[in-house]
Amino acid sequence: MMMWAKKRREAKEAKQLLQAAKHARNMREDIADARELETLRQAEEAFCAIMKSGNGNREQVALTLERAIDAIYPFRLRRGARENVEVLIVAVAAAMAIRAFFFEPFKIPTGSMQPTLNGITIETDAERGLFDNPVTKLPQWLLTGASFKEMRAKTSGALGGVRPSRDAIVLTIGGVEHRVPVYMQEALALKRFYREGDVIASGRVITGDQVIVNKLVYNFRAPRRGDVSVFDTRNIAHDQVRANTFYIKRMVGMPSERMQIVGGRLVADGEVVNEPAIFERIATDPAYQGGHGLDGLLRTEADAIELGADEYLMCGDNTLPGMSLDGRFFGGVPRRDFRGPAVFVYWPFREHWGVIR
Repeated sequence: MMMWAKKRREAKEAKQLLQAAKHARNMREDIADARELETLRQAEEAFCAIMKSGNGNREQVALTLERAIDAIYPFRLRRGARENVEVLIVAVAAAMAIRAFFFEPFKIPTGSMQPTLNGITIETDAERGLFDNPVTKLPQWLLTGASFKEMRAKTSGALGGVRPSRDAIVLTIGGVEHRVPVYMQEALALKRFYREGDVIASGRVITGDQVIVNKLVYNFRAPRRGDVSVFDTRNIAHDQVRANTFYIKRMVGMPSERMQIVGGRLVADGEVVNEPAIFERIATDPAYQGGHGLDGLLRTEADAIELGADEYLMCGDNTLPGMSLDGRFFGGVPRRDFRGPAVFVYWPFREHWGVIR
């Protein structure tokens, strides 16, 4: 009986630890160091293996996992007011989902859908303002998704190098690496020598739009050209596309069509795509900077993508060079991989809040 109770307690503790790891990854994946995320993944796998086999030093592996969790999402943040606010936002989104029946929240991670939807952006000319203080910064962030962020040199020394990584710009200062998130790249203040405490980058960071995805509607109607839809990348074969994640793009090509880009406009089977009206706007509105750009498999106006009988071509609204890794590079997306269309921006309460067009 004692042994059974011990095993039950250990199983409960293991479940709580794995839940904490999953929560840390979900809350901090967009800003955490890629190496720390990989360390967390390895620690989870090692812990699961020991729990399954019963062989090995469970306490030591559990401690390693706890440290990996704390490196990504420190306990002082997990227990603080910030997490309570984030939990409140998720709870509101979940309540909306339940009320609307099988809707799902999704965060816009990049600028590929601008200006329709925003990923993380930064106001580089912003300075610390009246509301950027411990008392009011959380209410400000809750309403607007904006917070002032400042990165300073950890040591004094010469700038030894600058190199890009997948999610950061890495500066070596006095032999010490400083990782600046990609979204703060425009705010970098590069110079030959830094003193400890010098500002490396600063600005007002605005979180990406949070949207609601209708997971039901494609069970009752076919996807439509112009839908802003979320899809799984599991069947996309491209070395820059992470497997088993989700992308959000606009549906521009339909099954069995031959798609081209000519003069900044989409062409399907030889006919210019101008319906629905958003495509005419993308082609003519200066905010979209010249319509759809040539790149990838559609490098020239003579190039074409032949879609299969159940494939759809998905493109970002922002197709300037380097802004959208989309169907121009990896081709069509199978019907079965779609989660549904994004229908509503629920947070932050800024210019995009409301129904998605």
